[in-house]
Amino acid sequence: MPAIVVVPVVFVGMTVALWTFKCASLVIFQNKIIYMPSLPPYSRSEKLADYQNDCGSVKWREESIQSADGKNLALAIGQVGVGRSKDDASDEQQAPVVILYFQGNGSSTPPRLPVLSRVMASTAQTTDRPVTLAALSYRGYWKSTGRPSQVGIEKDAQSFLAWATRSHPSSDVVIWGQSIGAGIAMSALASMLTSKGEQLAPRITHAILETPFVSMRRMLADLYPQKWLPYRHLWPFLRSTWDSEAALRRLGNSEKLIPPILLLPALDDEVVPKSQADYLEDLCKELKLRHKRVDVAGALHNQASLKPQGRRAIADFITDNRNDRTERL
Repeated sequence: MPAIVVVPVVFVGMTVALWTFKCASLVIFQNKIIYMPSLPPYSRSEKLADYQNDCGSVKWREESIQSADGKNLALAIGQVGVGRSKDDASDEQQAPVVILYFQGNGSSTPPRLPVLSRVMASTAQTTDRPVTLAALSYRGYWKSTGRPSQVGIEKDAQSFLAWATRSHPSSDVVIWGQSIGAGIAMSALASMLTSKGEQLAPRITHAILETPFVSMRRMLADLYPQKWLPYRHLWPFLRSTWDSEAALRRLGNSEKLIPPILLLPALDDEVVPKSQADYLEDLCKELKLRHKRVDVAGALHNQASLKPQGRRAIADFITDNRNDRTERL
């Protein structure tokens, strides 16, 4: 082979080999890339007590439930507010508020408690009802057993809803998901409201999607916008799709009453582009789903509920009984 041909052939061959290696790694190790329960290091060994002093008047405790396939799931449960603490309220306006929190893909539950406590305190200031928040640790996260995967986490989410039904049968239940947790929450809600047959289910009154994305497929396209790169075309090999569009369409086609949805994107999000929330908002309009959108100024991906604007938006949305309208702020 002429020397003038060898150099470009070797260069092209190495480029193709590197692309092939990275594509294969992305496919094979995708669950390790998507789910990061051990980052930062020692996340799984953290304790609630390490963060209790930063939680104000909210007192946290641990509880454990079991998923349908026998995995032990850790819950962190906190309560704040005055009023009736028993779960036997007959007046719907006085029913306790229970928030079911679905976290993002990294770290564990304890470091999130200070921010969650501030949101609870803000919510309690707008109502005389007690406010309880339960945060689910998916399988493989914090003290939960097993390894994370979409199939497994879907089972965890359904067990979480079943726990809420048993423990808080008369409460107003709010589902709140952050980042990938928004997709998990929407998938769980869609499965619950579109399942066939009669089954006990919590009375879900509101759904909060903090820094949500449409689906893993669309995130791949946004992370790798160059069409000549092979990575954006790997979506057929995704084992975790977390498709909020599909979940919303299932809800839109349901004959059951769908709770109002709060879209809470961060304007300075460094992970999820603004176009993802735009698409979900347009989809809610198309499906005629009750929704509200609040863009949190100056917030990065993990700061939407940390900022005072985000906390107020969540608290006002939960306690506003006029959420039968659609609006954007």
